[in-house]
Amino acid sequence: MAQNLLDHSLPLDINLTISDELAEQVYEATTIGGYKKSRVPQLQVLLANLITNHNTDLDLYTAVSQANSAYIPKSRYNSQNIGKSFINLVKAFADDGWLELHTGFLDRNTGISRRSRIKPTPKLLCLLVNLRALSRLVTYAPNTECIICRDEDKNGINYKDTDLSQIDLDDVHSMVPLDATDVRRNLTAYNNLLHKTLIDHPTFPAEGVQMKNNKMFKIVPSDKFVRRIYNRSSFEWNGRFYGGWWQRIPKKYREGIQIDGNVTCEVDFSSCHIVILYSLAGIDYWEEIGDDPYLLDEYEQSEQIRTLLKVVVLVAVNAESRTQALYAILDKINRTDREKFSWFRNGNYDLEHILDLFVEKHKPIKDSFFNPDDISISAIDAAITEFIINKFTKSGSPVLAIHDSFLTDAKSEETLRETMQEAFGLVTEVILGKRINKTKVKFEGANMAGYTHLLRTDRDFFIDMIVMPKITEDGRKRIKDTEAHKLLVGTDNYYI
Repeated sequence: MAQNLLDHSLPLDINLTISDELAEQVYEATTIGGYKKSRVPQLQVLLANLITNHNTDLDLYTAVSQANSAYIPKSRYNSQNIGKSFINLVKAFADDGWLELHTGFLDRNTGISRRSRIKPTPKLLCLLVNLRALSRLVTYAPNTECIICRDEDKNGINYKDTDLSQIDLDDVHSMVPLDATDVRRNLTAYNNLLHKTLIDHPTFPAEGVQMKNNKMFKIVPSDKFVRRIYNRSSFEWNGRFYGGWWQRIPKKYREGIQIDGNVTCEVDFSSCHIVILYSLAGIDYWEEIGDDPYLLDEYEQSEQIRTLLKVVVLVAVNAESRTQALYAILDKINRTDREKFSWFRNGNYDLEHILDLFVEKHKPIKDSFFNPDDISISAIDAAITEFIINKFTKSGSPVLAIHDSFLTDAKSEETLRETMQEAFGLVTEVILGKRINKTKVKFEGANMAGYTHLLRTDRDFFIDMIVMPKITEDGRKRIKDTEAHKLLVGTDNYYI
């Protein structure tokens, strides 16, 4: 069946914005009418989404709800107080030929629905080109909420800042716990640092790369805003850091990511969740067991089996039953990560047998599998990530979190390793009551691979002379790009 072009879309992000100056220019040029004071913020949201999606892919639509309930002005997740009159703006733009609008539908018999789709017409694109709008800074509104609490249906819920209460990892002896105000303050400082930092990938294909779901991935420079997302209507669950195009870029391209023109290194925790689960059982995995947790006796050690067993761990600690876990793993194999697991489908593998072997291998923690209401493992690794991010933010050097791995300027590799070790030991001591000092961190990138034997002074010399960009034509371009970025975003804090 031919693919419906309207399926190639991204949902409207109500917190994206662009300068009010540009919105006012478009307001005057389109003679769209309406109360200017309310129209300008609406235009900022509309234009920011249209420009971002157009720059990402000329064929990409924006999915827009025409339900009044989608626009709640006083919601903490609606930073610009966009109300239901936004729908009238979209319709008026379409009626006047500025937008291509495909009205959505809901079939109550089948339950099938689709939100409306919009895309700029040549008429609007011509106006935006004349206003030099396509190169304007698109970002999130300064007061965009970065602490998200979702219910079981993944809808954002309202909360009081005092609902979040956690130990201050910078001062574990403090009698005053942190609440959402403090956590938000720290995350806002991090987002301000990311906003002012040029994070790019000079060799990434400009046309993008095809993902496993057949969609194209392109780097969107404005996609740097990071949120903490809690689940199950509780601040006890998850709390991981989400956001930033570096989290979604295909792994093989991560090595080319640069921070302010400097090459990066990536360091990750080895078997983080397994080690935490053993800690809950009172066992220091690396000290007392020590072998590869993803090695099964009946299977030859391979990266393919390791990849599968990492999925098994994540699913097993969140699934409510063994049957549910099997269905979830099969969904990854047959649908969401179909290409990655083609080797499994083409081979003579028995998933149930593999799951049985894995549970048997990790018998000391078997009670942690298929028992999701015990403890949120993601909340523990989120606390570890929080400590690492905060420490680097205070030093003015950003670290990019990809859950249990981290990227930073290559010159800060040693500091990153030390901080990761410190974070893991501190968090396990505070949350689990047992400090685990012997953790494994491994290097992912190739920039410094093979040079770990060098003394610190030798490594610094090597980085300065070999790894860091030289003042060649390429080096001058990077410096120019970095300076242009600073002019674009400024040096003041943006988020509040």
